[in-house]
Amino acid sequence: MTQPTDRQRRNRPWRRPRARSARSARSLLAALVLGAVVGGLVPVGPGTGPAEAFPGDTVNIEGHGFGHGRGLGQYGSLGYALAGWDHRRILAHYFGGTTVGSRPNDLIDVHLRISDAGSGRGSLDGRPLVLDSGQGFSVGSNTFSAAEAARITRTAGGWLVERSPGCGGPWTTAQAGISLTQQPTAVLADPGVGADITRMLQVCVAGLRRHYRGTVRALDSGGESKVVNRVAMEDYLRGVVPRESPASWGDLGGGAGMNQLRSQAVAARSYAHAESRGFAKTCDTTSCQVYNGAGADNVRTEDPRTDRAVAETAGEVRLLGSAVALTEFSSSTGGHTAGGTFPAVPDDGDSVSNNSNHTWRAQVPVATVEARYPALGELFSIEVTRRNGLSGPHGDGGRVLEVVLRGSRGSVVVTGDQLRVALGLKSSWFSITDPVLTTPAVAIAPLPGADGYWLTTRAGEVVGFGAAGGHGSLAGVRLNQPIVGMAATPSGRGYWLVAADGGIFAFGDAGYHGSTGAIRLNQPIVGMAATPSGRGYWLVAADGGIFAFGDAGYHGSTGAIRLNQPIVGMAPTRSGAGYWLVARDGGIFAYGDAGFHGSTGAVRLNQPIVGMAATATSGGYWFVAADGGVFSFGDAPFLGSRGGQASSVPVVGMAATRTGAGYRLLEADGSSVRFGDASG
Repeated sequence: MTQPTDRQRRNRPWRRPRARSARSARSLLAALVLGAVVGGLVPVGPGTGPAEAFPGDTVNIEGHGFGHGRGLGQYGSLGYALAGWDHRRILAHYFGGTTVGSRPNDLIDVHLRISDAGSGRGSLDGRPLVLDSGQGFSVGSNTFSAAEAARITRTAGGWLVERSPGCGGPWTTAQAGISLTQQPTAVLADPGVGADITRMLQVCVAGLRRHYRGTVRALDSGGESKVVNRVAMEDYLRGVVPRESPASWGDLGGGAGMNQLRSQAVAARSYAHAESRGFAKTCDTTSCQVYNGAGADNVRTEDPRTDRAVAETAGEVRLLGSAVALTEFSSSTGGHTAGGTFPAVPDDGDSVSNNSNHTWRAQVPVATVEARYPALGELFSIEVTRRNGLSGPHGDGGRVLEVVLRGSRGSVVVTGDQLRVALGLKSSWFSITDPVLTTPAVAIAPLPGADGYWLTTRAGEVVGFGAAGGHGSLAGVRLNQPIVGMAATPSGRGYWLVAADGGIFAFGDAGYHGSTGAIRLNQPIVGMAATPSGRGYWLVAADGGIFAFGDAGYHGSTGAIRLNQPIVGMAPTRSGAGYWLVARDGGIFAYGDAGFHGSTGAVRLNQPIVGMAATATSGGYWFVAADGGVFSFGDAPFLGSRGGQASSVPVVGMAATRTGAGYRLLEADGSSVRFGDASG
């Protein structure tokens, strides 16, 4: 069975949104042309109408994970640790193809920028290096007491070393004209500082004091000064691990969480060994690994629990062949790693209870999207067009590879990562969720000849997806009877809505050909279908009564037949010379050139049938039940169903793709579930 490739707003409780904004209401009603009243409803005459603006003031987004998702997931590794996995089993899972190795405790050069590690005080690059210590230290031949600070500045005439009673000055020259090929280095008089961070070298920048083990030096690179901390690998890791994974995780599960910290220590050690960044081995930002030294502002940031994890895995690395593997990691994979250097794998551990990033939601103002992409003009739609296919537990197709944004001035195509950065999203694994509807969805109409569809609600709201443009809706119009059905014109530039009393509303290039709005019906209208030419349509009532308008031919009905169950939908044949009616029990009634290919009339159903769709050849059809169960007949392929999947939201209809190799199920909250080649 093929599983769904898209699911939006899974099991989301029904919500009534705030009042629709003037901007949205204006755009939704832009194509509404009022005509004579038919049956208490407002018929709408033909017209092209403008494309519909984005339906709402915010873009609603649901996503999974935090970060790039490659390699080890920090929350996932915690979940596995709490499930009893040791750190080597965790690492083998995420870094497939690697083996256990060992490396000595060599010195490592770390490019210090400080700001990108979280201080927000600006990069050290191109700025003087200011430092002091609670003990004596030296810079080249210049010695400084515990009461003094040093400043190293790159000048046109070479390095300038100055001294001061403190980091704030005033400064006097200690040595000038040091060759730029030299690297002025601050060295402690007594490097054996233990855990006393006040006796370490302390870099001062814009009021922040950061404490470092090892030495700190300035160097010239590309005509700009840089700052480097040279420190032993294992001491470096003592500053990295608690910044990448909370040390408190080690206490979870009665200490089982220590295996997460051990796996983090090995991943961080391997990553640092494998890196090479020119004048330094690694850096202190999220571009490498977050490293804040041993403390900040006289508070130690190293932790005994992460110190223990580093010590218990001392020297341990992951090898890919004979080389140390570049073991990437991120906060949360969302339930499946992204692949790359290492095979993509499911990450069941990511659903650990304290991970708020496993599934997240965001609301981005439409104005923000329009500001980020001014070439769009007014935003019409955002469509995910390609994913990586690694859905994990979510069934939505995985991380986004390509997105198309459409607007009044044109379209913009971007990658998922580019949109993530532009909108400040947590990851590139996201879906643009359906706009919040004021009433339940009732019908779906596929876009002929292209990928896309519209849905409508009981109130006549219309929302288009994919390439389906908006041509107007009944949002804000007072209706005597609710909308129950919808059909699109062959051009895709218009559609009709039908109400329960048979009142017809025409939008775009959809012509008005008549209605039952002024007729007393035995049973309410439950659906409609358009003719292949688009110059007519049929309405079907719950008793199977057929009402034909325009060039729609009458081929028969069940109006005079006593039915076991009421009719719930209809579908026309490709020629328009026939149609099928389907009842709640899946009984089929075929008229004109519509062939009978089977039914569920004799099958005991868990939930009633709510809709049907015909194949492109008219050689078969599908039914869908309220629980999302799909039944295929004739040449209609079975491509999967929602049957058996827990959901509090009923399915209300279905639509086939133009190829007949896919279909989409519509849920009452406006969500869709895709199968086969259905997209958007």
